[in-house]
Amino acid sequence: MNKLLILILVISIAGNLVGLFAIYKFLGAKRAIEYVRMDLDRANERIVDLTGVLDRLHNKRMIFLHHSVGHGILYDGGLRDSMLAMGILVKGATYGDDIGQSTDVCDWPQKFRHDMDKIFSFKAHPNSYYSDGITNDIVTFKSCFPNSDITGEGTQPGDPSTREKTIANFKAAFLEIQSDMARHNDKLFIYVTAPPLVPEITTPENARRAREFNRWLVEEYLPKYKTESGLDNFGIFNLFDILADGNNVLKEEFRGGKPGDSHPNARGSQLAAREFMAFFRPLWERWQGKAQSSLTQTSN
Repeated sequence: MNKLLILILVISIAGNLVGLFAIYKFLGAKRAIEYVRMDLDRANERIVDLTGVLDRLHNKRMIFLHHSVGHGILYDGGLRDSMLAMGILVKGATYGDDIGQSTDVCDWPQKFRHDMDKIFSFKAHPNSYYSDGITNDIVTFKSCFPNSDITGEGTQPGDPSTREKTIANFKAAFLEIQSDMARHNDKLFIYVTAPPLVPEITTPENARRAREFNRWLVEEYLPKYKTESGLDNFGIFNLFDILADGNNVLKEEFRGGKPGDSHPNARGSQLAAREFMAFFRPLWERWQGKAQSSLTQTSN
């Protein structure tokens, strides 16, 4: 009997020790998480501070609403540095930012209708905004590659708010934002088309529809916008066309190597950045000229 009591006591003590050890490890992990969070907070504060320094050195600003492919183009591709060399400070709004969290085609109408003030005043990630009247001059926005898996033609006139990816719905979304861009004719808007997918996560029909939609944007929607608004404050950079092969999927030389991963590799990001700059420079020069002309007419 005594041996049984001793055994029970030993097991009880051992259980308590295991429990105490688990609590110790949990508290240690919790402290470690707090330290990491504090480090991230300090890093974010440094980013905001750095943005403040750059703001004082640049008088032109671009906000880029994007996700991971946009990040690759900005940093792996060198687009941010190229824009800085032109005197334009680029701020990325992405995951973790109120205005950058959702970037599907169906998200743009609501975002442009209700969050435009935040878009114009966005200062730095995460969720830092100007409070001194400074605003962004250029609004660049991009939907990520899942939007290139267009599942059907849809039914006209389409629904701009649904997440069902059809050509009709996508067209309806862009027709919806037309008036919002025209209303802010003092800003330059640039849409970067959604990049292509790798072949294993789409179908030939869905990929074909993606190219068809992007062609409609460039060849029909953009000229119609300019004609109906009388403005030249909108451009479309056809990233899909640059990265897609003849089968409307991501070119093999731009794939990262992981099955099912549609993120362009560094080579693809670098090409995208170079092509964007070739597209942007004349657009910006035209815009600057028109903006200056408008200011002159206003002053007269």
